[in-house]
Amino acid sequence: MDSVTIALHQLNRAIDLYFNDRDFISTLTLSNSAQAILRKKLSSQSQVKACEDVIFNKSLTTFQQNSKTEPCVSFHSLETEREWEEKATEVLMTCCESVMKLNLPRSIQVSAFVRAKSKMFVCS
Repeated sequence: MDSVTIALHQLNRAIDLYFNDRDFISTLTLSNSAQAILRKKLSSQSQVKACEDVIFNKSLTTFQQNSKTEPCVSFHSLETEREWEEKATEVLMTCCESVMKLNLPRSIQVSAFVRAKSKMFVCS
């Protein structure tokens, strides 16, 4: 298995744990691990695109815009179940966005999560 396949498996299991077991701690650890792999893949794609832009378009903007790193999740600040759930939702949504940015196949879990949480954000 390659690292992206592993990340997608981790993401699917994290979503299952989120919805079926409400196990937000395991959701966070799995989704953070998946996001680290996906972030690395996004970064390498951004570097390739930046090189192409410099060579063909004489522009550095693509890499500069995509080179931002996300802060690590601090588990120490999470106390209530609601806080764990909110952080798990945030990290899972970031992972799902990475899947879409990388044009990876969306699993049933990813599609269901995005659909459910997009409605939640619109209705809130």
